[in-house]
Amino acid sequence: MREAARALDILFVVDEVITGFGRTGPMFACDAEGVEPDLMTVAKGLTSGYVPMGATLMSDKVYAAIADGAPKGAPIGHGATYSAHPVSAAVALEVLRLYEEGGVLANGQRVARTFGQGLDGLLAHPLVGDSRHRGLLGALELVSNKSTKAGFDTALDLPNRMAATAYQNGIVFRAFGDNILGFAPALTFTESDFGLMFERLKKTLDDVLAEPDVRAALKD
Repeated sequence: MREAARALDILFVVDEVITGFGRTGPMFACDAEGVEPDLMTVAKGLTSGYVPMGATLMSDKVYAAIADGAPKGAPIGHGATYSAHPVSAAVALEVLRLYEEGGVLANGQRVARTFGQGLDGLLAHPLVGDSRHRGLLGALELVSNKSTKAGFDTALDLPNRMAATAYQNGIVFRAFGDNILGFAPALTFTESDFGLMFERLKKTLDDVLAEPDVRAALKD
């Protein structure tokens, strides 16, 4: 896609609001793919969620096109509602420092294998049909039939039941309407944190499986 966009002289925009700042391993997912976008949107990990802040990163070519058209004396002819908000900017600078100097990014890369192994280890569970992960971003797909990968009837309301049971077991994750469970543990997680996480996750899967209508929905 990057090469096609370049050949057609189309700006290539990537959204790294979720995948940026070490979530998939490197600072940005583009780094692992060797992709240089023209524009990149970021947020979330920019301030670690402590205060609101988003940003748009741009290539020199895009920046020059905007800056060259700016009124005389203006650094760049573009702005956003909260541009350069002093509190958010201060928090972002400290968070960026902690990623590199504080070892947060390195820790996330170090424990990613443990995270992936934990998810893959649940493939044997009767409810789990697939496990996928990259860095500290992962998902489990719940299926009623492991052979065909068929999902569950929406009338079963499995996602909400899974989320409610997880909350009771002391674990929070995304339970999407298409029977996908999404996980994004903190980059500061330790091996013991993952041990506790997967212990509670397995209990949640077991508890939901124990419900008669869920077990009855399973197909060989």
